[in-house]
Amino acid sequence: MWWDAPMTKACHQLFQENKNPSDSEIEEAFKSQIQKDCPKKMQELINSNGWENLWNAAYSITLEYFRNHRAAYIRKIKDATYMFLNLFSCKLNKFATPEEVRCWKESEKVKQARGNLLNRVDSKDLQSPRIIEAILQRTFNNEELQNENNIIFGITVTIMFLDPTYDQAEISSSKVQERMNKWESNAIIQKWLKCEENLFEDNVMNHDNMEKNDDMQFDNVLIEESDIENESISIYNEDKRINDLNGTINMENTDSEDSSN
Repeated sequence: MWWDAPMTKACHQLFQENKNPSDSEIEEAFKSQIQKDCPKKMQELINSNGWENLWNAAYSITLEYFRNHRAAYIRKIKDATYMFLNLFSCKLNKFATPEEVRCWKESEKVKQARGNLLNRVDSKDLQSPRIIEAILQRTFNNEELQNENNIIFGITVTIMFLDPTYDQAEISSSKVQERMNKWESNAIIQKWLKCEENLFEDNVMNHDNMEKNDDMQFDNVLIEESDIENESISIYNEDKRINDLNGTINMENTDSEDSSN
């Protein structure tokens, strides 16, 4: 179909800002992309009152594409979580019952994994990324990581995947959105997010300050097992306020790769 390219582009761009859009929002994104990429076609549709017919034909295909696009990112997050938290040896069965999901998440190995999210990938290297950073870097490319919505989505899905209070094997998009919405109103989480913003800025910190400021920043942030289970992230300002920290953490560009569930 001639509208395949604008449809896929519209879905990708919409996903960057809205992980659970309404049908009307998907339609508007699709329509705007056609207007941008194929103005003559759009004018023909307007002149012939043909937009409704086109949307009726494209609706189910566009909706399915968007859902598959979102599911692909969730699979990447899951696979990255398995990899960086060493959980591949005990992967959760995608057909697991709620009871089996709870048992898996309450196992000692997964409990330990939840507590390791802010540990470094390489504990001996002060410039090694935190595990939560590595998961996000594996999932999103550098440009996508400049988008706060993607960061919130990635962290939310990671926590839901490990959270024993969420007992479904599949990650529900509506539940993800509910939890993402809490980031807007929770003052503690907002402070943590402001700290996290420095992880994804595309600036290079002076090498002499990197090790010192990197550790000062994250030594004040602690994710406890009980906090994760309750979707709360506690911040401890022991030496100085996070807002007084200078500099940013440089991160490598890591293009995400598709992986199976």
